Amino acid sequence: MNKLIKLKDLGNLTNKTVPLLKALPALPLLVFCLFGFTAQIQASVISPFTTKAFSDFHQCDKTFEYDVYFLGGKVGYLHRKIMWDNSAAARKATVTSFGEVTFFWLDSSYQQQSAMYYSPQSNHFLTPSFSQKLTGLKSREMIAEMSDNGLSSTVTLDAEVSHYQHKNENENNPLYDLDTLGAQIRLNLLQGKSRFTLFRQGSKRIERYQFEVTGQEIIVHEKWGEITTTKVVEVGEHENIVLWFSSQHDHQLVKAELDMIFSPVVWLSHFSKQCDS
Repeated sequence: MNKLIKLKDLGNLTNKTVPLLKALPALPLLVFCLFGFTAQIQASVISPFTTKAFSDFHQCDKTFEYDVYFLGGKVGYLHRKIMWDNSAAARKATVTSFGEVTFFWLDSSYQQQSAMYYSPQSNHFLTPSFSQKLTGLKSREMIAEMSDNGLSSTVTLDAEVSHYQHKNENENNPLYDLDTLGAQIRLNLLQGKSRFTLFRQGSKRIERYQFEVTGQEIIVHEKWGEITTTKVVEVGEHENIVLWFSSQHDHQLVKAELDMIFSPVVWLSHFSKQCDS
């Protein structure tokens, strides 16, 4: 693993560290809501996946590496691995993630393992279960199990058990974890959706996200140079979140940031996939 850079000599620490402190509650989403599967899609808009199409395009093992920057210095990373079950009838994957953020005295780590599968009947992903462990300011251990097609959940947070029932006008909106939320965002983009609402099972409540595609934007990546991306912003409660997806990189998320004066920025640094021939 790359050695993390601890920032030094930044002048007024209070003025610069407060925005990061405020960003920490959203940082796990920013860093870890990074997309779950990659596929080489030729068309910009596709219809709902058939079983064969999903197998052809998405049942690959993938590895992702992301770097986290703050005030020009690297302060963290995220490593993620997706393993698909390639049996004939399966459309499910196990996702494992590990990341760290180091900034002065603010040292945090993140571990998560989640299960997800694609439902061709409803044309969205579902999350049967996931487990999560955070250390640092947001220290916790969490296990969640979903039922009723993602509309009910049982959450064990540091040995305390809670039950949630997701009620909304559209029963096709299940509860997601971070991994499956990211996978569903990308699926919606591939199918040409420009505005959509998704729900995430948080540690103590259900989080609602309203995403909107704002158009195409050229960004400059240190490794790949100029990239034409699709820009997506959160326009609801979490309006600081901004995401960029690149069709040149299998429609993968290549950049994410919080829209703040001093914003943490997450960049894709490496990805690879291994597909059955």
